[in-house]
Amino acid sequence: MQSGQNAESLTRLIAPIFAGFSLPTIINFASSKYPGAPWHDVVLSLLIAATGLFMASIQMSIGRLYETYDKYPRFRSFRASLTILGIVLVALSLTFLAWPVVGRWWIWLPLGVLLIGGIGPGAWMLIVR
Repeated sequence: MQSGQNAESLTRLIAPIFAGFSLPTIINFASSKYPGAPWHDVVLSLLIAATGLFMASIQMSIGRLYETYDKYPRFRSFRASLTILGIVLVALSLTFLAWPVVGRWWIWLPLGVLLIGGIGPGAWMLIVR
């Protein structure tokens, strides 16, 4: 198995897990009567977009679409990119969710780790290409 296929199989695992976690969160955000933080609508929008990307990635990794990877090798990278972009959107939504407490000293380390872990790999992929 080539290195690209290893990365591709990892994103095939991540997309369903993130979709499974983000759907209940979206339902919770959408059904709350009090909007909460000032970034409530932004967080909800980013989570919805991320879930859409995860669902597209899941659908592209099963059935006849998945069988076309041998014929169209770039299709695998495109599907994996959807998952990575979804993770970036989740990281951004969590950043906006934590933004109201950004003035507190204890939030900087976890927020930094979130941004590095959520956005760093996607940025690295763009730089290395």
